[in-house]
Amino acid sequence: MVNWPLVKYITGKLLQTFITLLIILTITFWLFEALPARPYDLLTQSPLIRPAQKEYMIHLFGFDKPVTERFFIYMKNMLTFDFGISVAWGVPVSDLLNERIPRTLFLFGLSVIISYLLGILIGAYIAWRRGGIADGMSVVTSLVFYNMPSFWIGLIFLFVFSFKLGWFPLTAWPQFVPYTFFDILHATFLPLLVLVLLSLAGTILLMRTSMLETIGENYILTAVAKGIPERTVLFKHAARNAMLPVATAFVISLAFAMGGAVVLEQVFTFPGVGLLYINALFQLDFPTAQATLYILALMVLIGNLIADIVYGFLDPRIRVTG
Repeated sequence: MVNWPLVKYITGKLLQTFITLLIILTITFWLFEALPARPYDLLTQSPLIRPAQKEYMIHLFGFDKPVTERFFIYMKNMLTFDFGISVAWGVPVSDLLNERIPRTLFLFGLSVIISYLLGILIGAYIAWRRGGIADGMSVVTSLVFYNMPSFWIGLIFLFVFSFKLGWFPLTAWPQFVPYTFFDILHATFLPLLVLVLLSLAGTILLMRTSMLETIGENYILTAVAKGIPERTVLFKHAARNAMLPVATAFVISLAFAMGGAVVLEQVFTFPGVGLLYINALFQLDFPTAQATLYILALMVLIGNLIADIVYGFLDPRIRVTG
């Protein structure tokens, strides 16, 4: 039997996501259009570039067309994932993204998974033992890391452990090929540690808050009164029911991990999507920069959509009323 309220809810979220994506693409285009420089401006700085070559580049990348026509071509290309040729590197933008996206997903995805596994366990435990030393120390430490700027702690770790102690390389990716999986883990350990600490803090605080609400419920008090073992009550009753907001935040965090790539990849010189975006901006590579922003925005929107759909299946009010 079809659950029409749920179908209506999901359809509405899909439409909302698509409209948001169109708005983001439109804003991105006009922001780049408002920049005072154009990719072909860099060609004028080289005495080796002839005027005819510059004119060819202008025609190749469509800058000789009216702005309205270029806008519709841009929207069509973005929605069909036809990103064109990179101005700076002279290769298809899709090739650059295919090389960089797996690296960024590996680093930031792994950090989110590790931080949520640890955060759920620690948050559930300190909430159950609320008021103790472990609870106080965990909350204070989490608040400190939660409010730390990512680039600041990244620079500190890089200075201490890479520059001073020499335990890890200054560049967060193996420099010589072929390299092994161990080489990748060694090179990416510092940015991974920074990301885990920053994400772990928020997860602990979220799980603790959710647990404190859950352990005050009558069914938890009844389970304790019946003499059910403490560990069983903690993990099978309290923690399981407290994980709904945490699970939803986990899905969203996987998407926002891509957005966080811009800052930390620059700090650790990690060759991912974020560093590609920064380099593309510096070189006025509009096709690459626009495609990178599009992929980052798309990942965030998909994460939000998945979280909304999960809520739709888990919340009975949505299944009944839509």
